[in-house]
Amino acid sequence: MNGTTTIAEFRDAILDPAKRAHYRLAWISTVDHKRIAVLYMLTALFFFVVGGVEALFIRLQLAVPNNHFLHPDTFNQLFTMHGTTMIFLVVMPVVFGLANYVLPLQIGARDMAFPRLNAFGFWCVPFGGILLHFSVLAGGAPAVGWFSYAPLSETPYSSSPGADYWAVALFVLGIGSISFAINTIATVISLRGPGMTMRRLPLFTWINFVNAFIVIFALPVLNAGLAMLLIDRQLQGHFFLPFRGGSPVLWQHIFWAFGHPEVYIMALPAFAIVSEIIPVFSRKPIFGYEFVAASSVAIAVLSLGVWGHHMFTVGMGRPLDVFFAISSMLIAIPTGVKVLNWTATMLGGRIRFDVPMLFCIAFLIQFLVAGITGISHAVVPLDWQTKNSYFLIAHFHFVAVGAIVFAVLGGIQYWFPKMSGRMLSETLGKWTFWLMVAGFNMTFIIQHFLGLLGMPRRVFTYPDLPHWGWMNMLSTTGVFFMSAAALILVWNLATSFFRGKVAGDNPWNAWTLEWATTSPPPHENFIALPPIRSRRPLWDIANPDRPDPIVGENSAAVTLPDHNKVGILTFILSEAGFFGTLLLAYLYFYARPEAGPGPKELDVPRTLVFSICLFASSFTFWRSEVGLTKQRRGSMLGWLALTILLGGVFLVGQVNEYWKLFQTGVDLSTNMFSTTFFTLTGFHGLHVLLGLIALLIFLWVAWEGDFASGRGSAFKATGYYWHFVDVVWVFVLLTVYILPLIR
Repeated sequence: MNGTTTIAEFRDAILDPAKRAHYRLAWISTVDHKRIAVLYMLTALFFFVVGGVEALFIRLQLAVPNNHFLHPDTFNQLFTMHGTTMIFLVVMPVVFGLANYVLPLQIGARDMAFPRLNAFGFWCVPFGGILLHFSVLAGGAPAVGWFSYAPLSETPYSSSPGADYWAVALFVLGIGSISFAINTIATVISLRGPGMTMRRLPLFTWINFVNAFIVIFALPVLNAGLAMLLIDRQLQGHFFLPFRGGSPVLWQHIFWAFGHPEVYIMALPAFAIVSEIIPVFSRKPIFGYEFVAASSVAIAVLSLGVWGHHMFTVGMGRPLDVFFAISSMLIAIPTGVKVLNWTATMLGGRIRFDVPMLFCIAFLIQFLVAGITGISHAVVPLDWQTKNSYFLIAHFHFVAVGAIVFAVLGGIQYWFPKMSGRMLSETLGKWTFWLMVAGFNMTFIIQHFLGLLGMPRRVFTYPDLPHWGWMNMLSTTGVFFMSAAALILVWNLATSFFRGKVAGDNPWNAWTLEWATTSPPPHENFIALPPIRSRRPLWDIANPDRPDPIVGENSAAVTLPDHNKVGILTFILSEAGFFGTLLLAYLYFYARPEAGPGPKELDVPRTLVFSICLFASSFTFWRSEVGLTKQRRGSMLGWLALTILLGGVFLVGQVNEYWKLFQTGVDLSTNMFSTTFFTLTGFHGLHVLLGLIALLIFLWVAWEGDFASGRGSAFKATGYYWHFVDVVWVFVLLTVYILPLIR
């Protein structure tokens, strides 16, 4: 809710029709990070109910052997929708929502760096969720698993539009996630309050900052794969169809290059929550702040190189198996460091077993079990035996449910007083805790043994083999315990919002900046910031006789980087991942030449001519920037117009090349070369077109005389994008046009 909205004002707003209409519009159009955060979490709560119902039907089908409660196709659809919903529409939105609310407060910022981009990132979530679930009415939900393995997800095997809706929905959700990550990075780098150095960042902020980089690297890879899948399905491309020269294994590489970092995109925010709560309720500073921070960076780096352990059964060969086995074991080291830090923080502390702390303790236990079972998947022979069994299902849910959900529930209990100004009921909170712990373990611990007994995953029913029946019934019973816990949680949130005990500004006696403002915070978060000299500024204020040691030098006078520059460079980093994936796909198939049209069909000399025009446009844009800096309007306009002309010449040349290829019978569906060529150059051309549109807007604004020097930051940011488009074409030119000549 908005920080300036009291409970009484909220009650008046929902009772008075005129105020109610204004209140709804204010929430729909909001760009306040606090309201957007609440919208994220409410959306996640809605889809949590949807995903929970889907899970309930799945478990009812599996409760007894040889059950025919659901049709096999219906089961596959529910299986796909449940996995996709819980990952992309529940876990990611709720952790993004918590970060959205807390992170600006913790660094002393008034808002996120790009408030409108923040709102756009949120609205991608309900839009993507509606797209995904609309497939049910448009011919059938997707039935290809949340991993959508090719060729099952291709048109010959999944002719209904469900897989198309799945791909488009995930593409939209991916764009929203990247928007959030760009905003997070720019906010932390550019909007920290006076004295809030990078070394003084609260661990919640630091870990979410690191996590944003994983999003920037991982989600563009998925988006590139989704674009290829849609091109196959809608434009008769050849990327993943083996009988057309494509490779289903390439889809697995692309998907899991996103899919395993995705595990840490969900897990690192859970680590951030736990790292914030445990010290407060242990009444001790975090043990080994530097190790927790550095291990987060190590996890982020290593997470990008472990995806192959999902593919040991594919037959990648011994060298790749060994590499991914080693990298998968290595990532356990920084993860284990965190567990030791959290445990050491509690040792010797004056622990308060309030509900947030109980959830964190449950998180530690469940995550430790998940980590031990996870290590087994780094051992190739063990992975071969358990990969397609319920053992893997149990492991994944120990991470995704046991660890992440427990941490998130702890975070909601911890920050709800700050968001609402009211305390949640401890009694109802403990009922939620014990029912969730009991139901979770009842559901998923037994699945480890089911897997070891040989029960395969992704099956809609099973024979009446020894022990399988009662184990599945126990697993299904646990779902009802978790459902009861969820209902009590919702009741607790609703009743406490209106009738809960008034929280005050700092009910937990915590130490970070969000507790230095009112509960809920005002619109601009702070009236005044306290002095920041250490990692626990509120401790220093409360204990002036024994403050924490000063961390680093006072940087209050340091000028932070411009947020437009940071934002566009981060966006460029994500786009580099997108184009890098497309280039690697082109090279993957280029190394396997086939009959038919190939690079020999391309007119290299003509391409070099219009490529020179594009490269020259970088120089002319630079001259335009110089004109703006020196306040020479005519020079700025002239060079900018020339930049647009050169970019337009390049696009005309590319369209002409396409036309000549079409005239000779070469289009996107001709063969593997044409599919990869048109995809790679087509997406680059789209980026050139978007850049030209942005430049035309700047030209029009400058021509109208409304282009003060204050807009120079946005203009320079656009320049970075334009130069990036030129650099991408260098790699495309070398790969597609020049490499075949050398070969």
